[in-house]
Amino acid sequence: MNAKETWCTQTYVGHCDQEWAYFSMEFGVHETLPIYSGGLGVLAGDYLKESSDLGAPVVGVGLMYAEGYFSQRISEDGWQETDNNMLNFDELPVLQVMDGNEKPLAITVSFPDRTVTAHIWELRVGRVPLYLLDTDLDENTPADRNLTLRLYWSDLDLRIAQEIMLGVGGVRALRALGYNRTSGT
Repeated sequence: MNAKETWCTQTYVGHCDQEWAYFSMEFGVHETLPIYSGGLGVLAGDYLKESSDLGAPVVGVGLMYAEGYFSQRISEDGWQETDNNMLNFDELPVLQVMDGNEKPLAITVSFPDRTVTAHIWELRVGRVPLYLLDTDLDENTPADRNLTLRLYWSDLDLRIAQEIMLGVGGVRALRALGYNRTSGT
């Protein structure tokens, strides 16, 4: 983990000091953080794990879903029933990112008729930081709090708003965290 000599530094001399951002709607890194649904999340999680192993300077960005994935059971009548399980962030392997005043670091994203605020949570995947945005905040409307409630919604407008939060909010989060450098090449 602390080795300075990695596959990346040995293979791409001079190119491993600039971070690369990897954005995904879901990351499956471990069952204790159930913010993924299946293949895409597992692939994104594996990408971060492999980047850590290779010493590649990757930073992950996603959304912190408060419900995680649901549990299924079959009722006595033979029907599938689902339970959405609220996650307790204090029991997860994540830390809330704080600003210089020891308050949660916040970013905002402007939508046509409102501004949505998000806090940032950090998970370490080996050497790789994974930053997750959380809109379940008192200052947001109930609809905007739902942006990070669960992964997949059938409401297309909500899904697009999630993607805007991830893309625009993710870039703003990276800038707020100090990832402001641009490549000179």
